[in-house]
Amino acid sequence: MENLFGKILLVVEGADIDAAVTQVGIGRAVANKASLVVLHVVDHMVLNRMKRLSEQSTAEIEIELEEKGWKALYFAEELAKDQGVPTMILQKNGIVENEILNEAVRLKTDLIVLAYPRKLPGQAKRLSQGRVEKILENAPCSVLVVK
Repeated sequence: MENLFGKILLVVEGADIDAAVTQVGIGRAVANKASLVVLHVVDHMVLNRMKRLSEQSTAEIEIELEEKGWKALYFAEELAKDQGVPTMILQKNGIVENEILNEAVRLKTDLIVLAYPRKLPGQAKRLSQGRVEKILENAPCSVLVVK
């Protein structure tokens, strides 16, 4: 059987669900003998929201979000390499869904693996669901949403 997916884009958020979505992404990569690109996006909306609720400067908050992202990226990279999956890690800043779609096109990925938002309060959940919907509608490839 031919491998359907040669390059997989795995999106990590630096959240609790990352372990599950990472396992699924790596599993797909192993099954398809695919390479894996792990992406974290420092979300400008989260950055702006945290700035309004915090005494910290924008730069301090951004550094904190970037560090959280790098931890998630290194965790995924370590697990993937343990499974023998060729892996590249990327961190971007911006509007999450736009960055995911841009990277999927730029890297010519065959599959995007991302998490479905869970346990978020009202508006944050609606925004996250809208983000997933936008990715599903506009992705240049298949999308696997992990719940």
